[in-house]
Amino acid sequence: MIHRERLSILYLDDEAPCLDIFRQMFGRDHDVRTALTVGEARRALADLSFDIVLSDYRMPETNGSVFLQEVASAQPDCFRVMLTGAAGVGGFIGELGAGVIQLFLKKPWSEEGMRMALELAGAARALPLRPPGVARGHYPNRISRPEGA
Repeated sequence: MIHRERLSILYLDDEAPCLDIFRQMFGRDHDVRTALTVGEARRALADLSFDIVLSDYRMPETNGSVFLQEVASAQPDCFRVMLTGAAGVGGFIGELGAGVIQLFLKKPWSEEGMRMALELAGAARALPLRPPGVARGHYPNRISRPEGA
C-alpha cells in the first residue's frame, strides 16, 4: 500500500448503489461522505475540508467538470477525481491540463482500481505541486477555452 493515512473523502454520484458500495468498501479505512445531489455535496464542502473529492460526470443538475471546478476554487488542496462511463478522456483534456481534474476513472470501477486511485491521491497530496513561492489557494484553476469551443 502506498498511502496509509486515513483520508477524508467526498463522493458525489446520483446513483445510490455506487455510493453504498463505496461506503461499504472504504468507510472503515477512511472518513467517507457521500452525496446524491450537487446541493448535498456543496453543503458538505461548506462544512468540511476534504482530502479527496470524487464526482461522477453525468449529474442531473450539472456535470462533474463544473462541480470539480467549484471544488478547485473552494478547496484548492483537495485531490479531485472524475468518474464517468463515457468512452474516454478526450472531452476532459482542458480540465486535466488546468488541474481541475487530477485523476480520471472509468465507471464501473473495481475495488482494486478504486483502492489504487485513493492510494495515489493520498500520496499525491503529500507532494509539493505548486511552484516555490506560490501560496496555497493561489494556484490558477480556471479553464480557458477559445471562443466557440
